[in-house]
Amino acid sequence: MSRDIELKTVEIMLAIEQEGSFSKAAKILYISQPALTQHIKRIESALSFPLYNRENGKCIPTKAAKILLKEGKSLLEQYDSMLKKMENAANSEITDIQLGWPTGYTVQYLNSLMSNISHLKSLNVQVTGNTVESLIQLLLQKKITLLLLPALYSHPDLVYTTIRREEFYLAVPKNHVANTLISQNGPIDYADLSNLKDMPFISLYANAYKKFIDPLFHEAGYKPNIIFNCTNWNSSHSLVEDGLGLSIVPYWFAEKGHEKINYYHIQSKHRTYRIFACVLHRNQVVSPELRSFIDLIKNIYGDQYAQVPFDYSILSQKL
Repeated sequence: MSRDIELKTVEIMLAIEQEGSFSKAAKILYISQPALTQHIKRIESALSFPLYNRENGKCIPTKAAKILLKEGKSLLEQYDSMLKKMENAANSEITDIQLGWPTGYTVQYLNSLMSNISHLKSLNVQVTGNTVESLIQLLLQKKITLLLLPALYSHPDLVYTTIRREEFYLAVPKNHVANTLISQNGPIDYADLSNLKDMPFISLYANAYKKFIDPLFHEAGYKPNIIFNCTNWNSSHSLVEDGLGLSIVPYWFAEKGHEKINYYHIQSKHRTYRIFACVLHRNQVVSPELRSFIDLIKNIYGDQYAQVPFDYSILSQKL
């Protein structure tokens, strides 16, 4: 028995059942009646049994035809459903992006990014928060698509793209004696850390943060008197607000300003800024969707340095 029953055959037979005759079915299918009749005869010949009994000019479906009509209708519905799913998939390819983000940055950056991409149905972004070091290891293992983090570590498989410069400032309570020492020994709005020995400092537990500030204090000639180690910048900033000590904080606190805190540029021969960057694995395939996502990040957070090629000479720390 031939298995070559076409979907066209089911459509023709459903039209015959609906219209009640070959001639009317041919008309709604926009084919000639002889062509329709020949199609049915060809299928009957292939099956070796009739699909219709001809009685008094009428075509009565056989038991076999009734089974074909019932099952065939279900097949057509499944076929249409399959085509619709295929069309939807073709028109709305979803790109999965595994995004790594240091926990200290989530409050400052993450909310605005997620709100900007919430309407992009073509992107499925999943965020992993962890320390900078842990995230880089995940990227090197290709468990993450890309990272957004301060550019610190050099590795042959890490490719950086500049997003913005992050200037760091010295935050000092307004009623603290450190303000007098700063104003007496340097330019306005600049603080020389060498004049602040024995001052109480508030730091972070983050290894990346310590590696950034250590050269500043080494240049000043002393190790800071750390009275608190906080898990995030908001906590350290709050302690400065309460007058408990000084802290080195990123630019977004200084830009907002605070009625209880003075912010000073840090006077140093070392860089007092870090580069916030997008990081990819060297072997990562950058699809148009991924490139658009990176461009979106640069549009949201980027400054004038986002258009400058990344300077790999700043990566003094090797993994």
